[in-house]
Amino acid sequence: MDQVAVASGLRHLLPEVALLATAAAAMLTHVFSGKGGSRRAGRVSLAGMGFAAGLVLASPRSAGAIFTASLVVDSFAAVLKLAILLSAGLATLLAFRFFDVEGSEPGEAYVLIPLSLIGMMAAVSSVDLITTYVSFELFAIPSYILAAIFKKDPRSSEAGVKYFFLGTLSSAVMLLGMALVFGLTGETRYGAISASLPAADGRAVLAGMALFFAGLFFKAALVPFHMWAPDVYEGAPTPLVVFLSTAPKAAVFAVAVRALAGLFSRYEVSWSLAFQAVAILTMFWGNLAALLQTNIKRLMAYSSIAHAGYLAIGLAAWGEPARWAILYYVVVYVVMNAAAFGMLLLIRRGGTFGESIDDFRGLARQSPLAAAALLVLLLSLAGIPPTAGFMGKYFLFAAAVGKGMILLAAAGALNSVISLFYYFRIGRAIFLEDGGAGAPFERALNPVLVLAASALVLLVLGVFPSLLAGPAVAAALMN
Repeated sequence: MDQVAVASGLRHLLPEVALLATAAAAMLTHVFSGKGGSRRAGRVSLAGMGFAAGLVLASPRSAGAIFTASLVVDSFAAVLKLAILLSAGLATLLAFRFFDVEGSEPGEAYVLIPLSLIGMMAAVSSVDLITTYVSFELFAIPSYILAAIFKKDPRSSEAGVKYFFLGTLSSAVMLLGMALVFGLTGETRYGAISASLPAADGRAVLAGMALFFAGLFFKAALVPFHMWAPDVYEGAPTPLVVFLSTAPKAAVFAVAVRALAGLFSRYEVSWSLAFQAVAILTMFWGNLAALLQTNIKRLMAYSSIAHAGYLAIGLAAWGEPARWAILYYVVVYVVMNAAAFGMLLLIRRGGTFGESIDDFRGLARQSPLAAAALLVLLLSLAGIPPTAGFMGKYFLFAAAVGKGMILLAAAGALNSVISLFYYFRIGRAIFLEDGGAGAPFERALNPVLVLAASALVLLVLGVFPSLLAGPAVAAALMN
């Protein structure tokens, strides 16, 4: 590859270059700033993410694949990169509050988050098997460390160990599927593979496809590869769960969409049936298990599994409407989930934060504004109008109906009804129960800011969905 081609390709990857510089700057700040270096490193990291987001908006889109046809920087990638950066920015803001209360701030987190972002942003642009796998490992390895980074809490170490071992296993399964596809075609680029697969043995192709998507399903916490999510989300530090529960899902569904469009487009009948089954099982498992939870972090973990099931509807109902519905829902999900875990930082019990539903009793009397924002959040998570969560589910269900998948759309609607029961339990504690048993509310700026801003965004996008649907439709063309 000549220097001109490298320089031309780097024009399209300025956000990733900026994040690499951000990680280096945050590390140096943390190491050499003395007391308070961790917080300063966090501010450097947050500023770098904002700068990278600006570069995503300003950087040119590639006319085709770059770097030996391994990456595509199109509008589809740009939307998902912005969603991933939004997730990381919200997690960092919430981390400031969390570590203030816990009394210990691991500055390494602010280095690992930008490094993980580089892998995720490369993954959403990847159109090559080798690049896809390297990108996955680049964001997975820092994620394992982030889950276990809070040394004060044994649950965090346990979460990191579980995440590492199961994550490594899923990566091996995905790599095996990639190796099988490569062995059948002798190619690593998606376009060349798609052209060669029809001449290969059909059963071997389906085996490679199944192994490839099994690895992806683990990263997205889709049934039956979801078992790690409740323990990891409960044990990891709350603000980092915001990042771990949203950004990897955005990257995974981007890779899945690229793979369906560029790798296995000729096998829609086979994958559609499998994805319908996975979507239905994931939605029911997540929502029914959430009904039994009293710890909000575990409840939201199962809720997160259910939302992955809703996104899987878009994969099953393959087509342009489903692709832009996935984009719309990913962005909305990032906002909803960040606020959902951020609300845990509003309530303090002793030297830590309240995680039980009972801790939120009487919150409406202590802080009507925070309670109102939480109401908007719960309505959006349940898919009640006029919120963005409702519109996101509507677009996904409409895509399924448009493909004749009435049963799948009905299952999604039924699961939205089921979710009302456990979201209502939180709302009942906030608005209808006496606050005597609840923990005291604290007016911390960052969580309140994230919650209020999220509620406003969810309402605006619910009333004016075209503000996000328009860019999503344009990006779904994948030019």
